[in-house]
Amino acid sequence: RALNSIFQQWGTQAVDSWNISGELCSGSALSQSDSVFEDPTNNPAIRCDCSFNTNTLCHITRLRVYALDRTGVIPEELLGLPFLTFLKIDQNFFTGSLPAFIGNMSRLESLSIAHNDFTGPIPKELGNLRQLKL
Repeated sequence: RALNSIFQQWGTQAVDSWNISGELCSGSALSQSDSVFEDPTNNPAIRCDCSFNTNTLCHITRLRVYALDRTGVIPEELLGLPFLTFLKIDQNFFTGSLPAFIGNMSRLESLSIAHNDFTGPIPKELGNLRQLKL
């Protein structure tokens, strides 16, 4: 699973309300309430959309790993979350170049990466994010 691999690389643990070994899209991940998703006790947080395939298939659409002092690079396993519309990983200590593959995450509407330790130029591929809102 992409999310498990990402969390392992970042040394991040899921919150207790997640069923990390089973169905991730359960419990608080199913809430469509912004207050539940932004609740500091749910950090990291995911939100799922289960409206696919006549409400029988769920996908992770939002991921927040905010101000948890995580380190490392942005892993390519993020591409394993193709329905991601919201990625908030600011106020950590992520390093290296901002990866060009983020430009392939075509559903992204919100990308929050401030206050990390990225180096190098902003990849031109980010221009491919047609859904991104400022």
